[in-house]
Amino acid sequence: MFKVDPRKLVGPAMALVLFVFAIRLLLNEAGKVSREEFVHGLTSVQPAYLFIAAFLIALNYGLLACYDLLALRYVRRVLPLRRVLLVSFLGYSLGNNLGTLIAAAPIRYRFYHRWGLTHTQIVALVSVLGLTFWSGVCVLGGVALTLAPVELPEKYALPFGTRTLGIILLSISVFYGLVCAFWHKPWPIGKLHLRPPSLGLATVQASVAAVDLLISATALYLVMPGNAVVPFPMVLAAYLVAIVISLISQVPGGLGVLELILWTLLKDTVGQPVLASVLIFRILYYLLPLFVGMIVLVAHEIYSGAVEARTDAKFEADHPLGVSDPELPTPTSMEDA
Repeated sequence: MFKVDPRKLVGPAMALVLFVFAIRLLLNEAGKVSREEFVHGLTSVQPAYLFIAAFLIALNYGLLACYDLLALRYVRRVLPLRRVLLVSFLGYSLGNNLGTLIAAAPIRYRFYHRWGLTHTQIVALVSVLGLTFWSGVCVLGGVALTLAPVELPEKYALPFGTRTLGIILLSISVFYGLVCAFWHKPWPIGKLHLRPPSLGLATVQASVAAVDLLISATALYLVMPGNAVVPFPMVLAAYLVAIVISLISQVPGGLGVLELILWTLLKDTVGQPVLASVLIFRILYYLLPLFVGMIVLVAHEIYSGAVEARTDAKFEADHPLGVSDPELPTPTSMEDA
């Protein structure tokens, strides 16, 4: 009699839970802006700019695979590029909307553990992913806020100005570079002992993350209303501040944070359409990748489950008494699925 291993239900169950969260998120986002406001914001953007913004976002999601590639290099593991692209896209398309703990970390743990990484390696890999992102925030945010400081809404006001925040971020990036250059002993973090990456790897980390953030901010800038004069440094600074605050406050995707900050900064020059512009950006950068990521995740889990079921059925047919042939390898899951 064919029996189903309960462990094989983990993937489909996780996909179903994430799908429910995604649907709720889509419904909440749709109710924030009226249909008239959205149509006005959409029609005020030139089609060429809208197309370029969509292209940049697609390019950006491909670039995000570099985060995982750098983290795999740190833990000294090599995986086929197709696998890295898969887990990276799923991790970021779902994690950007649902949060790291709910989506990104479980997805990476499930896939990387299936592909042979140990628990310690996965924890180190996830830590390096975060370190890569924050190194880019410190470099790009430090430069942007030092040269183009912005005034935050009262709700998110800091005890110091954003130019001071920029100087702090630059100081952190310099300190991180010095640590990578001169400190070679491992740091005990719980049961882990992580060594700082080499200065060369740290430089590549900051560069990749800075380009990632710059592309995202450019896409946001392109969907701003065409009749508004909005300086790009202001949009870049506002976007970086919103990202930092949303990460600190653990608000998935910066929901509400980005809208409020951009509204406060641009209401005199853009006005109400800025909310529609942010929604357009959210649809392109967050919701469409989320929708595609859910389809890919569900399809992959269904296909992998079918392949594993066929493999188990064939193995049981070849060994009806349940006794393994010592000369034959024990069947494993189809990792290439």
